[in-house]
Amino acid sequence: MDHLMEMSEYMVKRIKAQPDKFYLIMEPELTNVSFWYIPTRLRKVPHTPAREQELGKLCPILKGRMMQSGTLMVGYQPDDRRPNFFRNIISSAAVFEKDIDFLLEEMDRLGHDL
Repeated sequence: MDHLMEMSEYMVKRIKAQPDKFYLIMEPELTNVSFWYIPTRLRKVPHTPAREQELGKLCPILKGRMMQSGTLMVGYQPDDRRPNFFRNIISSAAVFEKDIDFLLEEMDRLGHDL
């Protein structure tokens, strides 16, 4: 469990280090990291409810690209205050920093043009 928590903390650190590409929804609950991916066209747009709606619409599209490429599978969901957002659950002791780096880089590769 300590390793899983460390990997979640690492993912949060990497997301916060790239505020132009990712937006952390909330501090993680255990190993659940909730965030939005921000494509190139929305990176200079101020964060508003309208932007959140647009980011939420992109989650199913980016998930489809992940599935089609066969490289990632990150779930998404809305909650009672926000539209769809990605919710990555780190549940395997086989996950390391290089895997999280790959996940974030691959999301950007697959979604930058949305």
